[in-house]
Amino acid sequence: MKRLFRTMLAGGLVVALAGCTWLGQTEQALSGTIEAEELPIVAEVGGQVTSIGFEEGSHVTKGEVLAEIDKRSYQIGVAEAQAALEQATVRVEEAKAGSRDVSIQKGLAGVQQADANIHLANARKSQADAGIVRAQQQLAQSKSQQQGTQDTLLYQQRRVQEAAALFAKGAISKKDLETQQEAASQAQTQLNQLNALVAQAEAQVRSAQEDVAAAIAQTGTAQAQKASAQADLELLKEGSTDYTIRALLAAQQQAQTRLDQAKLQLEKAQITASADGVLLRSSITQGEVAKVGATLFTMMKADKLKLVVYIPEAQLNHVQKGQEVGIQVDAYPDVTFKGKISTISDKAEFTPKNVQTPNERTKLVFAVTIHITEGLDKLKPGMPADVLLSEQGGAQ
Repeated sequence: MKRLFRTMLAGGLVVALAGCTWLGQTEQALSGTIEAEELPIVAEVGGQVTSIGFEEGSHVTKGEVLAEIDKRSYQIGVAEAQAALEQATVRVEEAKAGSRDVSIQKGLAGVQQADANIHLANARKSQADAGIVRAQQQLAQSKSQQQGTQDTLLYQQRRVQEAAALFAKGAISKKDLETQQEAASQAQTQLNQLNALVAQAEAQVRSAQEDVAAAIAQTGTAQAQKASAQADLELLKEGSTDYTIRALLAAQQQAQTRLDQAKLQLEKAQITASADGVLLRSSITQGEVAKVGATLFTMMKADKLKLVVYIPEAQLNHVQKGQEVGIQVDAYPDVTFKGKISTISDKAEFTPKNVQTPNERTKLVFAVTIHITEGLDKLKPGMPADVLLSEQGGAQ
């Protein structure tokens, strides 16, 4: 029943009792419409709505589950927070118990490993230093041979020029000229080979120098690791300090807070009625995704009915806050229900437009709110009602 019990807007009417004037009767009548106090039910977490428990118009009691949002992601969040809390708790307990022999042995092993790394780096540097010496010796030898071969090549090239001149005069044979040319060619080949050896030796020197630099860096890293491992070992031998324990306790408290928050989010995945009443409107269907802050339902509180009427300015002396009044409705013509004036507007306004006559609409009136205290099981939102005021009840 869509929009069942929709709360009607207040439109209290200033209506004189038939055949009566305000000052001529002991009771005055005002007309209005019974209203419900609406209560929105808002989603505090987001997700897909997996079930809806009630339809519009249903009577619900406080705490009943109206709908459920997919809990899986929130359950995972609780599990993660629980694991984090357990881990933080173990660290606190371990710190309070002090360092164990196993931890100390592990720290000592770390120091020994750092020592071994230092020795290894030193050995690598020594090996790299020796490699530089060998490479430099090979380079010097290759350069010496290179110089000698260059001198030999120049000598053989001059001999070729002399032989060519003698051959041109007919002083030597062509074979003698070719022999000399072959000697010069061999000297050139030998020089080319020595040039390659010199380049190779220079590359070996550079490589050996890079090995030395790497070994020095490795030694520095190993020494830093040893210093860190030694410091950790000293802390393990001394045990956890008060500052360490306090930090671990703070981390444990933080983990507990996160777990509480995750559990709260999981609880909020169940949308419950916050009071007894009637479900007026449903703004969500199963399968929809609810957004945080969205109004999913609107309900009417079971014990909260009110009536707003408007009283002319000249008749304000007939009402006062806390005054009891009588309420009559057509459904129960022989019954007068009780109500109590809760508020009287501080500001005057023109009579609402739904008043019947132009003359009434031009009057200045004050809104009077009456909370109904009797007949809540019989009176319903939307019922027209008359309010009976006793002149004796107002200010004289």
